[in-house]
Amino acid sequence: MAGANISFYVVTGAEIHWRQARSFHGDAAGVKTLLYGSTGCILAVGFILAVAWVLMPYIYNGTGAVLSSLKASLAWLVCWRRNKNESWTKASYQQVPSTDYQDDDSQDKEARGILESPARVTKEKSISIVKKLAILIPTILLVTLRAVRPHESAYTYLSWALPFSPLAGLGSHGGDIDVTGMKGNVGWLSNKTALSTTPPNPHWDLPPGLEGFEDWYYDNKEGKKVYRFKHYHQDHDPLKISNLKNGLLDSLKSSLHGGDVKIKHVVFIKLESTRKDVFPLKKNSFLWDSIADSHDDERIPSDVQEMLANLTRTAEFVTGDHTGFQRNGEAKKSRGGITASNAFTTGTYTLKSLTGSLCGITPLIADFNREFSHHIYQPCLAHIFTMFNRQSNHSAKPDDFTTWPWHSRWMQSVTDGYDNQKPLTNAMGYHDIITKEWLKSRKSKFGPSRAKDVNYYGLPDTELRKYVRDTFKRAEKNHQRVFLTHLTGTTHHPWGVPHDDFDPLMGGETGKDRDVNRYLNSIGFVDGWLKKILSILEETKVADETLVVFCGDHGLSLPENGGVTPYDNPHVGAFHIPIVFSHPKLPQIEISSPVMANQIVPTILDLLVETGSVTNKDLDKAKDLLPIYEGQSMIRPLIGKENGHPDYQWTVMNTGGSWLAVRSGDTDYRLVIPLVADVEWRFSDLESDPHEENPILEFDPHDLSKMVEARHGKEASKWVGNAARVAKWYVPENRARWEYEIEGANA
Repeated sequence: MAGANISFYVVTGAEIHWRQARSFHGDAAGVKTLLYGSTGCILAVGFILAVAWVLMPYIYNGTGAVLSSLKASLAWLVCWRRNKNESWTKASYQQVPSTDYQDDDSQDKEARGILESPARVTKEKSISIVKKLAILIPTILLVTLRAVRPHESAYTYLSWALPFSPLAGLGSHGGDIDVTGMKGNVGWLSNKTALSTTPPNPHWDLPPGLEGFEDWYYDNKEGKKVYRFKHYHQDHDPLKISNLKNGLLDSLKSSLHGGDVKIKHVVFIKLESTRKDVFPLKKNSFLWDSIADSHDDERIPSDVQEMLANLTRTAEFVTGDHTGFQRNGEAKKSRGGITASNAFTTGTYTLKSLTGSLCGITPLIADFNREFSHHIYQPCLAHIFTMFNRQSNHSAKPDDFTTWPWHSRWMQSVTDGYDNQKPLTNAMGYHDIITKEWLKSRKSKFGPSRAKDVNYYGLPDTELRKYVRDTFKRAEKNHQRVFLTHLTGTTHHPWGVPHDDFDPLMGGETGKDRDVNRYLNSIGFVDGWLKKILSILEETKVADETLVVFCGDHGLSLPENGGVTPYDNPHVGAFHIPIVFSHPKLPQIEISSPVMANQIVPTILDLLVETGSVTNKDLDKAKDLLPIYEGQSMIRPLIGKENGHPDYQWTVMNTGGSWLAVRSGDTDYRLVIPLVADVEWRFSDLESDPHEENPILEFDPHDLSKMVEARHGKEASKWVGNAARVAKWYVPENRARWEYEIEGANA
């Protein structure tokens, strides 16, 4: 267990929370992930055993000596107390005359010899008073400090002996947030819930058995509609802020209403472990400076600068961002579209982030992927497109793509066997799925892939190239609309690339420099892959009618603190992601307001409606669906605060049950809230500290509140108190929406 703790910390920079082992998944992919760190664990265990073997006799003898000294010291202390309270006289003894026993004929010679011989008494080695005090004083001090130790859970957790640490926190179900001593008042949330016995738009006449819309089906009981499930209802949500009453952004009105923008196909690309500042990489950014610091004289060599300038050309093209690189007078080009520069993920665990960005909801606040077996409480995009097919009875007209049926397809070159991903993908409405297992099988359309794995999850993303091209060729031939979802995998730790073809971008070759170098190379590889995807759209003549959405699943705090994983990592680097809606006919605009990945679904629906890219019948359903989602549309002016409360934005932190992060649409404050007892509260102001170099960390909420007020003022302290109190309401509300109950507790 000690070896596992050490090796895990060395590799990830994080601690193992052993209570999460109860929820860990024993699938083959999960075991393979664990085995990745087995070498370090074996080395750590070997080192511990070797040291223990050498030190064992010394520790044994030393421990025995200390215990003997403690025993003697206590005995001495007791005698000292008795000597103070009693008067002692020295006892006198007389020798028994030998005649008393010489007459006893029953005694043999041996007995006489014993009696006649003087007894040999072994004299115990005395222990000096100094040594006795050296043992007694620390012991008394230890007992005293234990008695007066503050009753804080962190101290209790730290005091657990290692063999018993897995038992720590077993009685906690997570989510009982302590707000003692914090400012703020959220009485307006009392007895409120967004769940309703009647779903939104109950007038819908849906075809039977429509996946994702189970909440709209009802039974007739005594002439009344009785719905089978409770459903999230936007009108009952006390935190809901809608911006649909606002008009379109001024910069979008002419292009959206002019008829130039047509959306026949939608491609959604989920970018594994992609920070915002590598999409694209910019000169003189924090990451750029980190690269410079690794080189001699803190200057990046010219050949390395040239490699960095070309590392993320595709990201630069689709975002339209100014990167600061000069390319011999080359004109800056951009594809067109909407870039959100201040976007956060809904979950720093990849599988949780999927439901956020594809279903428009906040993931379940519980460890690992439980979403697949619980109530996904809103229709996902794939469900919606299937509903369009079923309710319109599409009769495809070759010259009108809005009449073509939708086909949803999922692609990834890595395994979907990790933590029940496959059933989750099915639950989100996908049934045409290509993964590593398919690419390696003899059933695959283009033959088994012979490529080597680039990480412990699977193949390089480029193994999907033929399948992407085939998808659009067949769609155009068969008059189908494509909703293609692609989860990249090459940028996952340990950031392998084919043939280990790494460019030397960092000044060092070990430790953090090695990790950052591998990460940047994998980012560059995926950037080249994205260019190939866009080229396929051009090749199949669908580029001008395809909306391509790019969204990171989570980031990494690798440049800031060496964090190679978002596991239990509250740093903002793991949260800040790229979100881009790319279309050649859209103007290039940037949204700098705080947004979340769960706003992608309503934004796509809004774009389909405003561009007239659906039939009239589908248009009505799309308009009905738009307001039921929690997030605001990003093609309209965003509202940061309304009805006296801000637009709270939630991120469920990897693995899901230990921390909940919150920010709001009206400030740059950010709060990470512990859901279990052994982790800290964390506050930062991203305006003054964008890379969280000096966050406030406290185990006690009252102490945190005082520290925030001292450093940032009363308004910040009040914001923290309100955010924490809203979170206390939101955690059980979130679990109720998912119909999730914790074993042994009432969620």
